[in-house]
Amino acid sequence: MKKLHYALLILVFMFTLGSRLYFSFSTSAYSSDTAYFAVRQIENIQQTSSPLYDDHLSFSGRMFIFPPLFEYLLAFLALVFPVGFAAKFFPNLFASSLIFFTYLIARRITKNSQIALFTAFISGFIPIFFQQTFNNISVYSLVIPLFFLLLYSFMNLNKKKLVYCYIITIIVLTLIHPSVILFIIGLWFYLLLVKLEGLKQSQAELEIVIFSTFFVILSQFIMFKKVFLFHGPLVIWQNIPKEILSNYFAQVSILQAIYYIGIIPALCGAYIIYRYIFKEKRQDIYLIVGFIFSVALLLWLRLIEIKLGLMFLGVLIVLLFAQFYKLFVSYIESTRASKLGSFFAVLIFLLFIFTSVIPSFSLARLTIETSVTEGEIAALEWINQNTPQNSVILATVGEGNLITAIAKRKNVIDSNFLLITDSKQRFSDVNRAFSTFSVSEAVSILNKYDVDYLYFSQKAESSYNINVPRYADDRCFHLVYNKEVKIYKSVCRMEELK
Repeated sequence: MKKLHYALLILVFMFTLGSRLYFSFSTSAYSSDTAYFAVRQIENIQQTSSPLYDDHLSFSGRMFIFPPLFEYLLAFLALVFPVGFAAKFFPNLFASSLIFFTYLIARRITKNSQIALFTAFISGFIPIFFQQTFNNISVYSLVIPLFFLLLYSFMNLNKKKLVYCYIITIIVLTLIHPSVILFIIGLWFYLLLVKLEGLKQSQAELEIVIFSTFFVILSQFIMFKKVFLFHGPLVIWQNIPKEILSNYFAQVSILQAIYYIGIIPALCGAYIIYRYIFKEKRQDIYLIVGFIFSVALLLWLRLIEIKLGLMFLGVLIVLLFAQFYKLFVSYIESTRASKLGSFFAVLIFLLFIFTSVIPSFSLARLTIETSVTEGEIAALEWINQNTPQNSVILATVGEGNLITAIAKRKNVIDSNFLLITDSKQRFSDVNRAFSTFSVSEAVSILNKYDVDYLYFSQKAESSYNINVPRYADDRCFHLVYNKEVKIYKSVCRMEELK
């Protein structure tokens, strides 16, 4: 029977991975400009064996500080496979591996392999996680599976091998992304719940929580010391201008959140939280609930991005669904409807297909529609082939990484704001450069940042609700590329206009 379950688990994994790859390889581009930042890092590691910390193109010259293990891993894999293939295939492989860890955790909670298998299948199609990682070189495609491997190891500290697994995983996760701090906060919420409910606290758990806390805090301070000293407490918001920050932490209605997580897991997870907070006590459930409370609190305080929070919540709530399903099956078996158990199982499976799988595919199609187009790539390649290497290109914030990665030219602004002293002013200037009616104001801003070309795409059209820059027909701006994207050469200096 075990072999059958493992074979089915592999099939679930292959179906999840296949679905992701089908959508990912349906376009040659990526769905986020941040993916192109990752491509630059991978290529630089291949060429120099080091990440691109000192970048002369981003913001026309700046420094990056980030843990590079994820980029090193992809760069290593890209030695065997083409970069374009490795950057699409392996993040989806990492993301799909989540089902193995949700299977292990669900089996640990329910002591039922069939329920664990169903839970693993559900975890492969959490709409928000599917959408955010299938066509983006997202570090979360590896962070979230490792997060739940860490959680499973913590649940089994009585096994020596899993203690070693825990230590190795938390070290690796610390070297990949600062979101490891979420795990530490979740552990302390768990300890608080255990204390409030009067349950016995394991000494091993307490020791590992204290060790993890000191290790993660010390590691993050060492890696990001310069960033902490530069920005202070505001580093939490990554120095992002307020206007952009409002989009990162945009309010999402309860119905939208449920849709992104999956309707069935969300409703069932809410019931389990209610049941084990107010009616029953169970320590392993409190561990998961502690993480849910920690993420919910950080979302409420606007300390983490809404999409990131929903990805973590989605997986955590799916794990609670496993316990709900166990209780549901036990209840049905104790009633006269016990003969209808298979019917209810099929019904829940179909409901899941309609409320999680189909929304995942719908969001994937929508994401592909908003990916970088072939016309935009052609325009960026034209810039690379037809402009001087030291040219500065003005584009919207969401296209800055495209300028550096594909056009290989300096940008004025992009979405990486850490260690930038004038991020607010730059963002304001870029907005005015695109939206102003005044030729002199546009020239003044472009001269301020030594801009040579203005990159005006469909994204700029929709962002500023204009077809062309309002000053485009002036003698100071020559239209040098006119296809899906319009590229203008700036030829005037302020002195000439006076």
